[in-house]
Amino acid sequence: MKKTEKSDIKFSEKFSLRFRKIMMTSKLLTLLIVLLLVAAFVGLNVWVQSLELPQIDVTANQIYTLSDSSKKALESVQQEIKLYVFGIEENSSVVGLIKQYCEANDHISYEMLSSETNLAKVQEFELEDGYSIVVIESGESKKIIDASSEFHSYDYTTYAEVDTTEQTLTNSILSLSVQNKPKVYFVEGHKEFKISTEEGEQAQLAVLSTYLKNEAFEIEKMNLTSMGKVPDDCDVLVIMSPQDDFLENEAQMVIDYINKGGNLFVTKDVLGQEVTMPNFQKILDVYGVKVENGYILENDSNVIASGYPYVFRPQVSISNEVTADIASDSYMWLAYSQKLNFLSEEELEKLNVTYEELLSTTDSAMFITDFSSDVNKAAASSQSGRFTIAALMTKTLSEGNASEETQNETTEQETEPLQSQLIVCGNGQFTTDYIVSELSNQYPLSYLGSNKDFVINGISFLAEKEGGLTIRKGMAGTSYRFTATQEQNRIVLAIIFVAPIVIILFGIMVWRHRKKRK
Repeated sequence: MKKTEKSDIKFSEKFSLRFRKIMMTSKLLTLLIVLLLVAAFVGLNVWVQSLELPQIDVTANQIYTLSDSSKKALESVQQEIKLYVFGIEENSSVVGLIKQYCEANDHISYEMLSSETNLAKVQEFELEDGYSIVVIESGESKKIIDASSEFHSYDYTTYAEVDTTEQTLTNSILSLSVQNKPKVYFVEGHKEFKISTEEGEQAQLAVLSTYLKNEAFEIEKMNLTSMGKVPDDCDVLVIMSPQDDFLENEAQMVIDYINKGGNLFVTKDVLGQEVTMPNFQKILDVYGVKVENGYILENDSNVIASGYPYVFRPQVSISNEVTADIASDSYMWLAYSQKLNFLSEEELEKLNVTYEELLSTTDSAMFITDFSSDVNKAAASSQSGRFTIAALMTKTLSEGNASEETQNETTEQETEPLQSQLIVCGNGQFTTDYIVSELSNQYPLSYLGSNKDFVINGISFLAEKEGGLTIRKGMAGTSYRFTATQEQNRIVLAIIFVAPIVIILFGIMVWRHRKKRK
């Protein structure tokens, strides 16, 4: 037994010495081994690339990896969704993320778009060189995303840029997959700001109209007198800064809509001192609120625009879901805003009304009610302090003021108490296509900051539209972590460690053999 082991050892040593002698004394064989190792290394890399594995995300915030929240949300998407990518490189992180959407749901696909590959679509979407655009299309619905501005935001609490690519893409896909789109009616007939519903139509709310359609809302304009009532399919009734008063029967139509649990989004802008709108005020009286005619001047230099105190950034509530993201990640601009006056707590309680502040001023603001040209006189008669500009008001409808039909439905279904909600804002210009030169000579007010988002968030909340996901990821910084899957980890380890170790060991063997020969 021992003799056999000794023999085996001698044989292995002889074989090893013989192998090293043959290989190391021949330069040709040495070169051949090196070439074989290099070829194996190159071949391994080619093989790995042929597997088309997803890119490994080593950023601390996983900004290039589709989150589990998105994957879960995408399970509900059953119709065909196609993403057209224009002006973005195919090897970019945006396209890499889009590929992950396609892998997560077979109903989602994408196409790199250019004039050479699909001129018809380029013309349909009115795309031009220099644009960075992602168009999401499902049937007749589509949403156009400007990749240069809508894939990131700025966090004003941390002063850092925030990546919102996944949030924007996921929410856009989900908005197009909505089966029953919320119906939003915009009241006209009192010199309100107009929406755009037809191509080429003159309107002050064209930008807002486009974005509401992009968010899968069905929007229509309506005249109360001609329709005779607020339509039964109205999810949100919008009144954008009327300049003429409502007729008495028009105001009653809106009140009837409120008493059935209808929700409203209302804005009002500064009017002449002699203009009164008692019938319009009857609508607001249902909630115990009044938009005071006048305008706010801010004295805090940190929030005003270029020394113009009537153009300022309002304080945005972070505690309400309508404004929380705006408060943490963005800002708004208002011009010539009015303030809200509420009834006392006792009077609001009698009306079964509560409210939450959405927008306000700083403590150093002034409210001007004297429109005379004498600035000193106007300032002397002004009010000073902190003022509420926008609020969410909730009215619980009691049996006494709910319609009999609504009471019966509520009793049969044994639902929660019927409520009507109102978002009221003492400014409507911020939603329009008007340009304020103190802020920009190029972009309309609605496009600045999160002005349009305030309206979209508000209408979404009132329509009880299933909210999108908030998936905010910090930009790639200096902190990294390795997050490969097990399969990817084995391959990476083989490339990074195994091949170099083999080469190093081979080099050591050559060095030691040559040293012994000396």
